[in-house]
Amino acid sequence: MYCSFYNFKEKPFNLLPDPDYLYLSSKHQSALNHLDYGLTDQTGFIIIIGDMGTGKTTLLKHLVRNLDESVQVAIVFNTNVNPLELMQMILREYDLSGDQSNKSKCYDALNDFFLDQYALRNRCVLIIDEAQNLSPTAMEEIRMLSNINVGRDNLVQIILAGQYPLKLKLERKSMRQLSQRITLDFVLEPLGADETREYILHRMKVAGRDNGDSIFARETFEKIHESSGGIPRLINILCDGALIYGFADKLTTIHANVIDEVLSEKKIKNQFYGNSHTREGDVKERVPSSITRNVRDVSRRLELLEKQFTEFQDQHYEQTIQKLEKLLDLEREKYRQLMYESGQKDVSIKVLKQRIAELAERIKKQR
Repeated sequence: MYCSFYNFKEKPFNLLPDPDYLYLSSKHQSALNHLDYGLTDQTGFIIIIGDMGTGKTTLLKHLVRNLDESVQVAIVFNTNVNPLELMQMILREYDLSGDQSNKSKCYDALNDFFLDQYALRNRCVLIIDEAQNLSPTAMEEIRMLSNINVGRDNLVQIILAGQYPLKLKLERKSMRQLSQRITLDFVLEPLGADETREYILHRMKVAGRDNGDSIFARETFEKIHESSGGIPRLINILCDGALIYGFADKLTTIHANVIDEVLSEKKIKNQFYGNSHTREGDVKERVPSSITRNVRDVSRRLELLEKQFTEFQDQHYEQTIQKLEKLLDLEREKYRQLMYESGQKDVSIKVLKQRIAELAERIKKQR
């Protein structure tokens, strides 16, 4: 409709997750680095948490697209199923046939498949999106799959991606056995104001228009960020609606008032503000404070970095050292953010500073 008018080769703000349009904000890049690190280190469970529409599925599709051919991947998107249906879906994703009439037979088929792939020196990865919808019994089936191993080698790595209720489920006492196996977890936050603008320009550039700045006025970017809360899916809805309205009125430049029209006439304003309200009202009071949680997460990832470094301290693998340095930079940036949020009063945060400095020095000497 508006593509030719605004010189796009295709619609830039499609709602379907498309890795071609992935914008690697600092947050998304950090999430991708943690996924890469977890898969390289062959950890057990990796958890990605984020609000609806923050780009988890797009990120996972990008990850899968760039995995080595030797990695066997199964991706499950429909999680409103019973345990048997879940196992059957996993088997289908791995292109496995045979008797799937009960969970035991499904489990045996997966066990044989993982062992066969291990013998071929292939790795197996199971990705479950929308994992917050999994029932407790389905979660238990996933945990049982993680028991399949040879010695210390995990035969399948499991990535669970979902919204904040997933974090609450994993913190229940009944989920203790599963949560203890989580090696890496990452919270994918919404985009900041500058990132929202860069995200919009990035998608327009991929769609064929380099000078996207000439379409949206400066205050329009600010209005979009304010109205969407930095959630990529909501940004897409607003931008697509604005381009439709702009085309209808033959506007070469779209100003903030057009965003107000989209919000008003589509009657979706409550949808936009409801997302963050639900998270704060229903979740925030029942999980640890952001500072406490982030200190714990940084500390856990530092332990992994220290372990990774120890394994390679007598060797000179340039690629590994570079990856360690990159991941350490991410933790150093997270530490600075925590210092700012806590007003430099939290003792546990100050301890992180010393650990980061010590690890940085060890990596430097390894070079």
